[in-house]
Amino acid sequence: MEVKSKKRDLWIILLSTTLVICLPFIFGSRKNLNINREQENLIGIYGFPFDWLNLYTNKGFSFLGIGFLVNILFFYLVIKILIWIYKKIVG
Repeated sequence: MEVKSKKRDLWIILLSTTLVICLPFIFGSRKNLNINREQENLIGIYGFPFDWLNLYTNKGFSFLGIGFLVNILFFYLVIKILIWIYKKIVG
């Protein structure tokens, strides 16, 4: 039973990592506007619900590791809760 639980947790982690990487590019990015409502030198900011990737106009990027890890944890917990709810409803 413990091996099955570890396998399921591994699949959930892989699924949440895939969601973190793919969802922002599917739904697009948002533009960064400064306080004067002028666009700064960013092409877009990616990440849902927390930012983890910034693309700049000079072909550069910045990777925000904390946002990436928090997104993985967020999706992991959401998927675990949905599985728990499904188990309560079905059986």
